[in-house]
Amino acid sequence: MDVVKIFEEPRVALIEKEIAFLHERYCGRDEQENVVQYLLNIRHSLLRELNVYDEEMQTMLVSFNNRLQSAAITLYNKVKVLADEYADRYGSSHEYEINGKLFLGFNYPEKHPVQTERAKSVWEALTQGGYYPLYSDGCTWGLRVTFQESDFNAYKDASHWLGLDTDTENWNEGLDRNWSEGMHLVYPFHNLYDHLGFSLYDLIYVEDFNMEVNVNFENNIHYQL
Repeated sequence: MDVVKIFEEPRVALIEKEIAFLHERYCGRDEQENVVQYLLNIRHSLLRELNVYDEEMQTMLVSFNNRLQSAAITLYNKVKVLADEYADRYGSSHEYEINGKLFLGFNYPEKHPVQTERAKSVWEALTQGGYYPLYSDGCTWGLRVTFQESDFNAYKDASHWLGLDTDTENWNEGLDRNWSEGMHLVYPFHNLYDHLGFSLYDLIYVEDFNMEVNVNFENNIHYQL
């Protein structure tokens, strides 16, 4: 699997150059937002065409899925402990809201074989550009708890939240079905790969994640993780 060669493919290189240029020049300005998202979608489609379904990719994707699942479970447990603490302490006598979200690391993956400024700019566009509004909730469904309701009521446990305790126990839509059979890919992977513009070649080198836990108590945010 020659990843460097894949990103040197003329169509991919051309699209990425345009994404990097527009992102660096117009980030935060509405007039180019739809254009950049359109180009990111084209990039994703091109890289999907160039997926290499070999043993190396299989091993790396399973490893990424495990890291993603571990980070998501860590977030779930942190928010659950905090939610239980607030419920025990305050019940419904005080207004509070807890939100937990998981994001891919903001910094470009150090182990990615392509370490160009263009690649780093595209990564910034994907993770921080705001071109996919759905990513404001992070890699997966956010966790929200208030003094009146709790997302934990909708999930039996972390596995249920990750989509592994449902009829779909392997979120491999968009991949070769035979090649990805039995991988137990979690819903957050599906969300990143099918809805948020990330290619396999973006994801398999990710090792860092950012967790955000915010508590709004009586309309004052006083805790952030």
